[in-house]
Amino acid sequence: MEKNLAHSIQQILIKSLGIQDIEVINNSHLHQHHQSSPQTGNSHFKVIIKSKELKSSNKIIAHQKVYSSLKKEMNDYIHSLEIEINE
Repeated sequence: MEKNLAHSIQQILIKSLGIQDIEVINNSHLHQHHQSSPQTGNSHFKVIIKSKELKSSNKIIAHQKVYSSLKKEMNDYIHSLEIEINE
């Protein structure tokens, strides 16, 4: 497995959502001592998306689009995903 999968997640979201301004931060190191953490180094991510369209849509629907885009990754290695959507 790659050392940090943040770039892969970013590319998946860019392709599936058609939004270029996406930042993905690997926060796994902040959770390494949590008992429920899988300890893989690629489990906790924060996604920051800049999109007027997503920001103006229903928050639940916007988050569902992100989760749907990352369905395989959520099953394979993402333990926690924080989503921030800005204009």
